[in-house]
Amino acid sequence: MALNDFIIDPKDAQRILIGASGKLGPMEFAQGLVALVAAAIVLQFIALVPVIGGLINLVGSLALLFCWVCIFAKRFHDAGQSGWLAAAAFVVMIVISIVLSMILMPVIVGASLSNPAGYQAAGLSTALVSIIISVVANGAVGFYAYRLKPAAV
Repeated sequence: MALNDFIIDPKDAQRILIGASGKLGPMEFAQGLVALVAAAIVLQFIALVPVIGGLINLVGSLALLFCWVCIFAKRFHDAGQSGWLAAAAFVVMIVISIVLSMILMPVIVGASLSNPAGYQAAGLSTALVSIIISVVANGAVGFYAYRLKPAAV
């Protein structure tokens, strides 16, 4: 398996990323998830731009969330399970993100729940920690979905 196997083909991007109907094999799922995580990393840096960066990040994140739910629903369909399990995967990803945030933010940024002002002052450090959290959380949940066996037809 080469690194290029995980890069989404632009011709297949719409079919993979949009719409919750249909099925995705493990490799197509991995390609979609890698594309979404890469786009999320770009959005984290765009969010650092004063004023307009936050708005662009919000709109872009909502679009990525829609695509995320679509690829997970399709992957669960391929495994013969309900696409609604994407909601459970989302909850698991949120829990992982919160736990990692509680561990990494005080260590790297110096911010904690008792000192929320540290989040605003950190800027780039917060963005980098958010990227680490996003990659790890998506990687953990994505690995589970990737390993699901396709349903026997």
